[in-house]
Amino acid sequence: MLKMMNPMGSMPSVPGVGDDKKDDDGMTREEQQEQEKLRQDAIKMAERQRHNKYKKQEDEREVIRQGIRDKYKIEKPANEDEEEEEDDDEDGFGASRRKEEEDDDDPVIQAQKLAEKHMNDAKKMAEEKCVLQ
Repeated sequence: MLKMMNPMGSMPSVPGVGDDKKDDDGMTREEQQEQEKLRQDAIKMAERQRHNKYKKQEDEREVIRQGIRDKYKIEKPANEDEEEEEDDDEDGFGASRRKEEEDDDDPVIQAQKLAEKHMNDAKKMAEEKCVLQ
């Protein structure tokens, strides 16, 4: 009757931590390390191949985009990455942004805008310098 009231009373014994069973599959430590290294190399190689595949696809898409731009006389956007990031921020999730009126009064926001402006100017100067050389 006591066993019926206490579910732990008839529980089978649990193997202890001190058991000497090992899961080494008959391989030495060096062989296991070599297998892990080979596995990691295979993962890196697959990642490189995947990256190259998608880069090639993106390059092909860019050729098509440029053809469309030429056909309809559209200028290429200056920085496509920034446009994509702006689209991601407008999904309604995360912290909401302050309004422009509030930003004008905040000296931190003003400093950030000034720093961004200087950074963009420096980038433009660097690009012009590279073009001239």
